[in-house]
Amino acid sequence: MSTTRTVTRLAAIAATAAVALPSAAYAVPSPGADGAGDPYFPTYGNGGYDVGHYDIHVDYGVATHKLKGVTTVKATATQDLSSFNLDLALKASKVTVDGVDAGFSQSGQELVVTPVDPILTDDTFAVTVTYAGNPAAHSDANLGGWFLTSDGAIAAGEPEVAAVWYPSNDHPSDKASFDVYVTTKATKKVIGNGVLRGVKKLGAKKRWHWKTAEQMTTYLATVVIGDYRITRGRTKKGVPWLNAVTTKISKGQRQAAVLSLEKTPAIVDFYSSKFGAYPFSITGGIIGNASFGFSLENQTRPIYSKVFFGSGAAGANTEVVAHELAHMWWGDSVSVSQWKDIWLNEGFATWSSWLWAQRQKGVTLNGIFRSYYRYYRGNAAFWTIRVDDPGPDDVFDWAVYDRGAMAVQALRNRIGATAHTKLLRKWARVKKYGNGSVAEFEAMAEQVSGKDLTDFFDAWLHQTTRPLPSKALGFPASMLGRPTTPAKPLPVAPDQSLRRRM
Repeated sequence: MSTTRTVTRLAAIAATAAVALPSAAYAVPSPGADGAGDPYFPTYGNGGYDVGHYDIHVDYGVATHKLKGVTTVKATATQDLSSFNLDLALKASKVTVDGVDAGFSQSGQELVVTPVDPILTDDTFAVTVTYAGNPAAHSDANLGGWFLTSDGAIAAGEPEVAAVWYPSNDHPSDKASFDVYVTTKATKKVIGNGVLRGVKKLGAKKRWHWKTAEQMTTYLATVVIGDYRITRGRTKKGVPWLNAVTTKISKGQRQAAVLSLEKTPAIVDFYSSKFGAYPFSITGGIIGNASFGFSLENQTRPIYSKVFFGSGAAGANTEVVAHELAHMWWGDSVSVSQWKDIWLNEGFATWSSWLWAQRQKGVTLNGIFRSYYRYYRGNAAFWTIRVDDPGPDDVFDWAVYDRGAMAVQALRNRIGATAHTKLLRKWARVKKYGNGSVAEFEAMAEQVSGKDLTDFFDAWLHQTTRPLPSKALGFPASMLGRPTTPAKPLPVAPDQSLRRRM
């Protein structure tokens, strides 16, 4: 085809298109996507809007295990919407958009809402969903959800839990503020995220109101219902704290759990001195009446399964508390952009617990690094996980935690302690209340340190082989040119008696 004929043909096509298609100003509204675009979990979250606030009202029957809810989601459209999705496993009975009844349908955990009038780009809107059901019936013991206890229930899980008790845009990329109101039997306590704004008596029931003013991702929102003892105070730096400990626990285990949880104020102040000011208005923790095999970094109020604690003072477990509180910076304030970026949560939190452990006599960061490297030396499978992209089946593999922590310490050795501290503080400050990716962190590390770290990050994060000791890869001098088999007991060895989904 000649150039002249090609130009003529393209001109004709363009003219036809101009007549046949509406202008961009009058684009036809379309449905929002049924996922947030995460390759690991394609149906998690949704597209077409950004949530600003959740106003959640639930009434929970401790005896019946039934939940009734009315939740309002306030959002801003990011496209012209003819319809949009929310993530909800419980059955919806009514949906309104800006107070007007809307059409809706459900399939699995997808609630498709069709407003009477399209929602245009940048418009703010409020969708209110009335729903009910048994949230425990939709839970997964491995992923988490709504756990029944002898005295109530606990909502906890990762990477998803929100959909089993409230409608949401259930992906870390869409964060919002929360008001959560829980009505239940008057004799029960209700603990949630953030600040307790009030408890109101309603006959044989009470309504508890918990408010989270700072941005929070959906899986971190929690509700804990049962028999708990609540204590309050302030850290030495003035951060308010609120702890809750189940009364359904043996005397010895309670002692171990309380001794561990009492370290919360000191750990928060310590991390604040290292990473920058604590990012939220309150801190604390919950020792839950549950025996699931994980503890979770629920924002401002981590939940610790009682199985993490032994009996008496010897059964205390400060490491798990240090790990979860580190997540207030790494995972809660700075959340992952996609689930493949999980190293930014788990590797950082594991290393941070090493930093806390270093305060103990005779333990150093490089000593811990050396013990972990030796521990996994002969574990071929451990080194086959790509830390920067572990895959959906290995998001919480031990390599993400432990090889991830080794990578953080190796980076410290590679760029120096001063640059490392500057880097972490900058990452926490620049990404505060937002999201970050591994690629963004790598770029910032090079910018802050002034070093080319391509080979370093490739070896520690991108490859599926064991990095060999070298100065360029951040190994301490004590490991260079020496045997890598332990000659004496390790100062700190990985505790893998439980799977730490944190």
